[in-house]
Amino acid sequence: MADEQNEQAWVAGQVAEVRRIAEVGFTDVRGQLALILQRTEHGERRHAELADLVAENHRAVSERLDEHAKQIQAAAEERAAERSRVQTMADNAKRFSTWVPIAVSLLFGVIGIALKTWA
Repeated sequence: MADEQNEQAWVAGQVAEVRRIAEVGFTDVRGQLALILQRTEHGERRHAELADLVAENHRAVSERLDEHAKQIQAAAEERAAERSRVQTMADNAKRFSTWVPIAVSLLFGVIGIALKTWA
């Protein structure tokens, strides 16, 4: 009977030891889970901050690119207008260079005919 009581006491001690180890283990696991949750929340906050920063940078770069594109478009339109003015001037010069000699020749022809009939 004493052996049986000693054995029961030993089993009870072992059960208490297992219970203590389990409680300590669960406490460690809970602590690790809390740390993981904290790190996850911190990571999510940091991700949100970085996402906001990227969105802001993207907006700023897009605005600068849009402004640059407008400047390029304005310069292209200005060059097109200049080319149009140059082409108009060239066309006017061609007309002038065609009609002036004809008018001068006509004038001298009329003067020649007038002098021939008058003389």
